[in-house]
Amino acid sequence: MQNSLTRTATFPALTRKAMKLSLPVMLAALFTLTQPVQASETTDNVASQAAATKATTQRINAIQRDLTSIRQQALKANPELVEQAKAFESAYKEKAQEIGYNPEEFIAQAQELQVKIRDEGLSEQERSDLLHDFAKAKQTLAKQRQTLLEDESLMALQNELQNNTLTAMKNHNPKTEELVSELNQLIESLQ
Repeated sequence: MQNSLTRTATFPALTRKAMKLSLPVMLAALFTLTQPVQASETTDNVASQAAATKATTQRINAIQRDLTSIRQQALKANPELVEQAKAFESAYKEKAQEIGYNPEEFIAQAQELQVKIRDEGLSEQERSDLLHDFAKAKQTLAKQRQTLLEDESLMALQNELQNNTLTAMKNHNPKTEELVSELNQLIESLQ
């Protein structure tokens, strides 16, 4: 009987020991099996999100083409809008020149800076000075742009032009308002 008691007493101990040893292996196997499924699900989610984003972007582009076409037709039918747009552009250029706002010049300087920074003969101090000058120029450009955006007379001209153009577009094609609304919704969905 001792033999059978010894066997029953050792069997649970062996079973517990085997379970303790196999538990990490089982957990590792479980995690190994679930990770590809999760990765596959994640990949599927990313792929479906990318497809949805692509479809949304394509629809946005299509709406923008439609609105551009409607706008061009509305401008042809309303030559006073073309004159109003020219007046706004002239006022904008005048104000930009007055405050020294010239983004084209800034872009040219940035491209020139890229070439200079790549020069291997440039010391770290010279490179740092160039980057500092660039940062100052960028900050100046941003302040000038902000000045333009805060100019009340310019903004009033721009708002009037936008409102008149939108009204002409709606009169030319009643679907304009629906397209603008859909465009805004689609853009918001991407953000």
